[in-house]
Amino acid sequence: MLKISFQYLGCRLNEAENEQLARTFVASGYEMCAPDDHPDIILLNTCGVTSEAMRKSRNIARRMAAFRPKLLILMGCAIDLMASGENPLTDDELQSASGEDASNPEPLRIVRISREDKPRAAQIIREALADCEWAQHQASNAQNTGYHLRMRSFIKIQDGCNNKCTYCAVRLARGPERSEPAAKVIEEIKRCLALGEREIVLTGVQLGAYRQDNYVLKDLITDILAQTSVTRLRLSSIEPWHIRPDLWALWKDTRLCPHFHIPVQSGSDAVLTAMKRRTPIDGYLQKLAAIRAEIPNVRISTDLIVGFPGETEDMWLETLAFIRHAEFDDVHLFRFSPRPNTPAAVMPNPVPPDIKRKRWNEAETLIETIKTQRLAHTIGAHLRVLWEQALDTEGDHIRWQGYSENYLRIIRTFPKDMAMRGMITDEIFINEDIALNVSNIQG
Repeated sequence: MLKISFQYLGCRLNEAENEQLARTFVASGYEMCAPDDHPDIILLNTCGVTSEAMRKSRNIARRMAAFRPKLLILMGCAIDLMASGENPLTDDELQSASGEDASNPEPLRIVRISREDKPRAAQIIREALADCEWAQHQASNAQNTGYHLRMRSFIKIQDGCNNKCTYCAVRLARGPERSEPAAKVIEEIKRCLALGEREIVLTGVQLGAYRQDNYVLKDLITDILAQTSVTRLRLSSIEPWHIRPDLWALWKDTRLCPHFHIPVQSGSDAVLTAMKRRTPIDGYLQKLAAIRAEIPNVRISTDLIVGFPGETEDMWLETLAFIRHAEFDDVHLFRFSPRPNTPAAVMPNPVPPDIKRKRWNEAETLIETIKTQRLAHTIGAHLRVLWEQALDTEGDHIRWQGYSENYLRIIRTFPKDMAMRGMITDEIFINEDIALNVSNIQG
């Protein structure tokens, strides 16, 4: 049986792409494994959202080559940006990392899958294996093993972006907006549910831009709820300008998870204007207030960029005031890093690194304080927890980890003979749960 390892760096969209390929290959008889379990094939889906993500993607690609697979598949935003000239990763560099020697005389075979060819990724991988005798022999003896990774599946419904946020390289790597046909999305969801998945997460670069003629995201969600037996349906991330009352009204159906990730990027209107973001602060805050008023137990997270070019101290103080006002449940915090071929890369008045570091620390302290306070107010709340992973054994009991419908991490202890994976139970949020959910600010 051919062994294949799927790795990714970055967003849930990369994870969704990997999962779809994993389901396809496992259904064809391939065995999924970890990189250190001697896979024949490693697929790495890379990220290029920041310069740090580009660096990590490059390093992880070399690390994957060092595991000496017979075939290394590279795809994702970093690979597309490298193809356009941004610090490219050469085959010689990867061959060197693979450590070819007498015990491994066959050179590492490397295949790069571009953005345009991504829909054909499974076919491209099979074509790369078609003339490999070792692959044909092992595949001919393969049997369908089924696919059971976890209880949550990420489904890509949309890709690309037509916005022109001045800091963003993702649109350069992902291309213009396009949406998956609704029938294909629903079929993929049914396929996941048949494999035992309990929660579906819809992903996309611009999730709210989903459109097939006059058929939009609201219609897709309505049809998913009507045509599938999904237990939980969650959105990964949605821009504020796509959040409207006719959309959040759907959350009257309790299968829709009361959790929104709504990127804001700055708390200063002047900075948002320089970023070419489409929703001003007042409009954003109005949407937050309306969602919180309409959806019980909702939790809202966001993205914030620290140190955008031209961000003055007064603008930064506006952002801190905004953070206090918005009282986010979680924040992904980033220091600005210039991306080649974006307008922000050449904007005047860059913020010095020491100032960016200082502001990041200020924001982190404030965010963690607010987050802890909001979690403290959650004590006593009733949650529906989907149990996903057994952690460790304590005598006749096992500690299980799961997530609530509003994406709180919960750990509880159950008798050893209770098979909790995939089960949903009613739990009450307690003081001990606060620490599990505080110290994970990203950046």
